[in-house]
Amino acid sequence: MKHFSNQSNGSHVGRMNYGGAKFCRFALFPLMLLMLLLLPGRMVAQTDYVTTVTLKKLAGTPVGYKGETYANLFDGKKEDGNSSKWCCEFRGSAYVIFEASKAGIPVGYTITTGNDNANFGCGGRNPFSWKLYGNNEGKNGAWTLIDEVNKDKVLQDKNNTSYNFPCEGSTSYKYFKWEISAIHSGSILQVGEFELKLNTCTHLKADGSSALGAAIKTVEPTCTEPGYTTKECSLCHLIVKEYLNLLKPHTLTHHALKAATCTETGLKEYWQCNVCNKLFSNKAATTEITDAANLVIPANGHTLDSEGNCTVCGANRYALFNNLDGITDVTITDNGGYPWQILDSKAEGMQDLGFTIPNGSNVLMSSNYHKPGSSSETVIRFNVSKPILLTSQILVSSEENKTLFDFYVDNNKELSISGKKQTEYKVLLSVGEHSLRLVYKKGNRSDANADRAFLYNLKTSVTIDDYVADYESSNNTLTFKKVTSNNIESLDLNHAVIVNKPTVGDMCRLLGINSTAIKSVVFDKSFKTYAPTSLYGFFRGLTKLETIKDLKYLNTEQVTNMSYMFSDCSALTSLDVTHFNTAKVTNMNYMFYRCSKLTSLDVTKFNTANVTNMSYMFCRCPVLSSLDVTKFNTANVTNMSYMFESCSALSSLDLSNFNTAIVTDMSYMFYGCSALSSLDLSNFYTKEVGNMVCMFSGCSALKTIYASEKFVTSKVQSGEGMFAWCKNLKGTILEYNNSKTDHTYANCGTNGYFTPVFEYAEFNEGTGTLTFRRGLSKPERAYALNLEASEPGWLTHKDEIKIVVFDASFANARPTSCCSWFWYCTNLATIEGIENLNTENVTNMGVMFCRCQNLSSLDLTNFNTGNVTNMYGMFSNCQNLSSLDLTSFNTANVTNMAYMFDGCSTLTTIYASEKFVTDQVNGGDMFNECRSLKDYSFSKRDSKYANYKTGYFSKLVGKNGDDKIGAAGETLATDNLVLDDDKDFVAYEPFVAKDASYSRTMNAGTTWGTLCLPFGIAQSQETECKFYRLTGIDNECITLESYEGAEIPAGTPVLFKMNENEPTLSISAQDAGIVTEPKAGTNTDVNLVGSFTKIGGKDNQGLADTDYIIGKDKFWRVSELKKDGNSKGVGIKPMRAYIQPATASQARAAMLSIGKGDGTTAIDNLNAISNDANAEYYDANGRRTNGLQKGLNIVKRGSKTYKIMVK
Repeated sequence: MKHFSNQSNGSHVGRMNYGGAKFCRFALFPLMLLMLLLLPGRMVAQTDYVTTVTLKKLAGTPVGYKGETYANLFDGKKEDGNSSKWCCEFRGSAYVIFEASKAGIPVGYTITTGNDNANFGCGGRNPFSWKLYGNNEGKNGAWTLIDEVNKDKVLQDKNNTSYNFPCEGSTSYKYFKWEISAIHSGSILQVGEFELKLNTCTHLKADGSSALGAAIKTVEPTCTEPGYTTKECSLCHLIVKEYLNLLKPHTLTHHALKAATCTETGLKEYWQCNVCNKLFSNKAATTEITDAANLVIPANGHTLDSEGNCTVCGANRYALFNNLDGITDVTITDNGGYPWQILDSKAEGMQDLGFTIPNGSNVLMSSNYHKPGSSSETVIRFNVSKPILLTSQILVSSEENKTLFDFYVDNNKELSISGKKQTEYKVLLSVGEHSLRLVYKKGNRSDANADRAFLYNLKTSVTIDDYVADYESSNNTLTFKKVTSNNIESLDLNHAVIVNKPTVGDMCRLLGINSTAIKSVVFDKSFKTYAPTSLYGFFRGLTKLETIKDLKYLNTEQVTNMSYMFSDCSALTSLDVTHFNTAKVTNMNYMFYRCSKLTSLDVTKFNTANVTNMSYMFCRCPVLSSLDVTKFNTANVTNMSYMFESCSALSSLDLSNFNTAIVTDMSYMFYGCSALSSLDLSNFYTKEVGNMVCMFSGCSALKTIYASEKFVTSKVQSGEGMFAWCKNLKGTILEYNNSKTDHTYANCGTNGYFTPVFEYAEFNEGTGTLTFRRGLSKPERAYALNLEASEPGWLTHKDEIKIVVFDASFANARPTSCCSWFWYCTNLATIEGIENLNTENVTNMGVMFCRCQNLSSLDLTNFNTGNVTNMYGMFSNCQNLSSLDLTSFNTANVTNMAYMFDGCSTLTTIYASEKFVTDQVNGGDMFNECRSLKDYSFSKRDSKYANYKTGYFSKLVGKNGDDKIGAAGETLATDNLVLDDDKDFVAYEPFVAKDASYSRTMNAGTTWGTLCLPFGIAQSQETECKFYRLTGIDNECITLESYEGAEIPAGTPVLFKMNENEPTLSISAQDAGIVTEPKAGTNTDVNLVGSFTKIGGKDNQGLADTDYIIGKDKFWRVSELKKDGNSKGVGIKPMRAYIQPATASQARAAMLSIGKGDGTTAIDNLNAISNDANAEYYDANGRRTNGLQKGLNIVKRGSKTYKIMVK
């Protein structure tokens, strides 16, 4: 196995990133021998080649490092202790050109790896894709491809190991070029030796006669390829092809000329070979057509009259409105000299359209192409015979802002578009007369793109299913809802618009009202299926809007942009955004800008993981008195400028969870927050911030700003006025001075306004304890936390550290790197308080626990790895760990997992979820030497096997008591599940147990019990008891019926009665499906309720007073049992059930027995009767029977008669 060595030169961080350390190698010979035996046929070693040919380098690039140039490829040094190599920086390509001492046919080649490929950090340097060329002209001649390998799977990260590759050469060459286009990983290419196998045989005997034998195989010629015969040379035994210089004639099919029309292209006359598919322009097949596009005859285009109709094919403008259901009496009127015309795809400028109009579309297009200052205007009038939804496609290809297309419906301007845009427009039309007005108006100099507008694909629908905004003028309310054909009659179409506009303001314009008229917005439940992708400026500028009702029905799950969403809603006093799904949102800038009457705002449910812009988000919300942003994930945010500007009522603000590692702009962030007395920015990491202008300006009540060493100003270019008017601010020593207000005073020193908060580690030499703390002071010998990939200072004690403690104070720390924290702490045995390590801002966990070989357990269930990119060698050589629970790990951003578990030789179980992904990682040797993992194979050790379906992971699917249950496979399965009365069973999701079992020893004197198991019970296999289902309560009795069927389904609660002299219940199943919870009862009056976990007991919530539990073969009401001093906590053990009456009136009896009807016995008597051989049995009609039957039984036992009901 690979070993980390502290004897190598340079820091371990440098080795982690670049390699270079030397380590012990595997004893590889047996494995190599096995691999050679298993090589596929293409890799069988070639023997028919000359061993005396030598190779000489001619040219190459890159040259390679000093002493490691490409010349070393041909020096023969490839053995341990006597080896050389070509090692160089690889930037996408590399090649070497070399000459053979004698020309020959290449039949194979050998690549030998370098001397340290197997060493830690040096993997991935082998070639991955390459080509081998040959020629006989020299290094500047034209090259002919000999062999090509793409995504090689042969070369391994082993030292000085040779691998053979065959090639099927048939031509003799003297000069060769080996060109490498990819390596396995990283940026360093490394090859030990390259050997070429050449066959230099002339295939002639000494007397000059041919040494080639009889024909082995003959391939007939085709119309493109000559035929050949293969023969074997008696001298070199090479199979040689002898080509026949013959070609068959083409088999041609004639394709006649197809003339072009106004709208369709034509085809020139041509001939095509049915065998090789080549095209020819003549019957003799002497002139080949290499590009089929040359056959196409362009469409002729329309010849238009003055109204824009075609005089050749008869196409006219009315075709756009043909067959539109509900539309009649269409008339088209042109205003001016440039009428809208039918589509002419051949018109000048159409090649610059920028979009595709589907073939066969009916289209109208403007006609004032390149006519500065002109207008192309047409009006279409029509009647609507029934309510319809009119849909149209609109396309504009013009100069942005200089030329406008205005689209009017009934003289209301619906759209005004410029530039290159394509959009769909919908409108609801009531019965009556309507019009469309199309205006393409050009500027004085505006001829960009196709310089046209288009209207096409008009459709109508009387089956309406869409979303509308419905305005009620009596209360100034706008209601968003879904409208269908069933309810459209209740809608006033003159006051409703289809929601195909981006903002409420736009919709108000279409309704002919001012947006300031809206006082209330309502979202109807029917609107919840509308799924916009942008809510940019949706409520923007609704300055009179006072209430938004049922905002929960605004579906935001697909929304990416919420910027300006509530901007300038200055009359809103409250806003419920707790139902917002913001998982896809990337932009929240100006979201609540100038919501000047908003007093409170709950954004704790916001998922901001993808948000990049929060500038101006809460800016100028002056009466907002509280704001909880502790749940914000700001890992991707780059702009926080003006975020809380003028939030003058905020007296406190908790930003302890803010991740500012990539923020570049914090200007005016807290400007005018005049009620803030303190700010804790100790977790702010400002290494990328370039703008801090007026960041705290106007925070007149601000006395203290807590910060750490991570608050840096090294990239700040603009920082003037950062502390202006912070008149009460005081740092460690420095008191506010209005001449000292720029970013140079943003520090924790004697000349800064910050109060330091320290995050540090302190080592106690007496106890060997390393303790992590956070506080306002740092002991003199304590170590600051490291940043990024730097080495932590406490590693000077790595051999002495025995215990690590994360103090409770450290819970508020937000380190950004855990790289190398416990690297080579070989005596570390205990980590306490790791739940106080918050990793939500950590990006680097490389070699974090590397070589912690004394650690036997590690609880990482609280780790948040959402921002981690590096897990290189994280647990490498933790040789005492037997299991790892990485269920919480989200590795979506991780790019390096190489050697992550390398050398964890006792690791048997790794729990992980579907969030552990390896799509973009370098995962070489991820599981190297993890020999205790189930089904481990040395050939399966990279990140491909980091999953629970086909790899080494297990998914945590439940707990059996304190024991975790792991399952794996495409269908999640675990080997053995043994349930116990003293263990709670919890399943997080369904899975399969290959063997499942449960047993119970009955208390003396009892034969009845309840049972509820998470797997099915095969009744035929359980012979020691009889199962029953509860059917009801009758006075002081319960009624049962025998459970029929082959299997009792998993999770079904049942009663059972043990057979005589059977004290133990034992149930087992194979390949058993495990359910997550018991089945719920469906009876309306009473149900048997099962549980896989304990209910009641000390300090646990017990059952309800009206429930019944079994004891001594009777069911007792819980309230009755409490009289014995059990004031609370009455319940049941796991895998049992209790009776739950639907109403209190059904729980009158203190105790329930089995039976029904007069004289029906209790359980005790039933037991006695069942075991009495002298009892006589009769049915309800008095007929003698052999025993208890279904229905009413009359039983005579001595002088007593009993009625027993069996269901």
